[in-house]
Amino acid sequence: MWPDAHQGAGLLGFVPGQGPRLLPVLSHPGATLELEVLWQLARTLQDAGHGGTLVLDAGATERAAEPGLAQWLQAQTGAWPEGVREFAVVPAAQGMADLVARGGARALEHLADAVRHFSLVLLYAPPVQVAALFAGRCVSPLVLNVPGDAALLRSYALLKRTMSLAPLRCTVAGVAWRPDDLPVLRNTLQVLRQRCQQWLGESPRTVAVDGSDEEALGTLALQLMEGACMVQVAPAPLAHEPQRATTRYHECSMV
Repeated sequence: MWPDAHQGAGLLGFVPGQGPRLLPVLSHPGATLELEVLWQLARTLQDAGHGGTLVLDAGATERAAEPGLAQWLQAQTGAWPEGVREFAVVPAAQGMADLVARGGARALEHLADAVRHFSLVLLYAPPVQVAALFAGRCVSPLVLNVPGDAALLRSYALLKRTMSLAPLRCTVAGVAWRPDDLPVLRNTLQVLRQRCQQWLGESPRTVAVDGSDEEALGTLALQLMEGACMVQVAPAPLAHEPQRATTRYHECSMV
């Protein structure tokens, strides 16, 4: 289930684009199973025809051997997902920190411009960064809930923190590993909704699926895309188009 490594390197000349669809996924320091579900959803979307699916991992730091969002922002360019069969995972800790520090209404546009050659971007980041970038946007951040120790508390903590920072209504996706776990999961999500309504004044959208059912998981992935936002990227001038040399990093062409 886990990708072999983060991928991200190289440059690409300026090319006009319509902009990617961005879906923030709230991260928690104690999450482990949630990450596995995120990779599964990304792979499902890629297989469903959303070519050029990218996961930006704000919990992983860019390095010389593993460049990522920070390098794309500095170079004002990004990766070209040419012929991808696997979704790409790219480290984004420094890049996200730079965007949040920059602030302003155009921070999200800078992010979208850096990933403009991907059609779909899942941004795995903590609530403070998601709120800073997406406040005022029509978007529904995703909280992944996987049955296990403290799953309910983690989901509630993420919802509470996000709502304290920005008026964003989240979606909680519960993913069970077995069909027999679904009744307990649905009950957990119902309790979560009730507690959020009682203590936070608003309840999140919730959905529960069997993670072992590929069709159900595919339906969930497509439903979640309704909560993504499209960020338009202004066409950049094409003064000249340099010759491009391509290097591949785990099915992600970097030019």
